[in-house]
Amino acid sequence: MKNLVWLALFLTLSCASGPTPVATGPIDPAEIDGQWSLHVVTLDPDGTERVTRIWIAVLEGDPILRTGDSRWWANLQRDPTIRIRLSGTDRVMRAELVTDPSQKVRIDEVFLEKYGLWERVLFPQERGETHTNYARLRD
Repeated sequence: MKNLVWLALFLTLSCASGPTPVATGPIDPAEIDGQWSLHVVTLDPDGTERVTRIWIAVLEGDPILRTGDSRWWANLQRDPTIRIRLSGTDRVMRAELVTDPSQKVRIDEVFLEKYGLWERVLFPQERGETHTNYARLRD
């Protein structure tokens, strides 16, 4: 019984977490590109954090992302501030919405280069039409 109490205490403390620290300074594009997926954090209208795991890639040194009509995308349309959670810290960035069709094609090509067959199978549409929404992230 005593061991169960210690185990419960350990599990409780190991699961407890405070706010994620926010890092300053430039973000390393290679570190982002080296991740299969990572978490992004946006704020819902009531101020609650929305943490979402997404695929992310890098184009010309900038993180890029895309999605359908998701809640976290609606948050970006309201407030373009986004945090990328990387190596235990958040990096604050701003999303610039991409509407140019040629840029959407290029973004999809970068995702195809990074994710290969997974990209082809999950998103067989023409490049530039795999998602509804595209963005480039800036410091």
